[in-house]
Amino acid sequence: MKRLFAVAVCLAIASSASADELYTGRYGSCMNASGGVTVNMMNCISEEIRTQDARLNGAYQKLRSEISEERRQELLAAQRLWIQYRDANCQFYATAGGTLAMVAAKECVLRETAGRAHELENLRAW
Repeated sequence: MKRLFAVAVCLAIASSASADELYTGRYGSCMNASGGVTVNMMNCISEEIRTQDARLNGAYQKLRSEISEERRQELLAAQRLWIQYRDANCQFYATAGGTLAMVAAKECVLRETAGRAHELENLRAW
């Protein structure tokens, strides 16, 4: 059990990445040009979510093509649960109220999606 925990910790550390490594350069430029205006920031985040969602879907499909049917079913179940978690977690940000809460909720979706894409890109078909 301790060995399994140690492996999980090592994998988590190895797969972690900063936002600068996960997001496109376009996103940073867009946010810098947004002037802190909520609608502009939301547009930047929405565009980057579309990019990261495509990245996530590509990583998911690639991994899926490299694993057995049994593992595909496990991956599908895990992905469905991850989506439920992401949506519930990010909705919690939105319920704080105000326009800043909506920005935080959208940024949560972006952060979680980019992180999951990174995770799937770095999984190997054991």
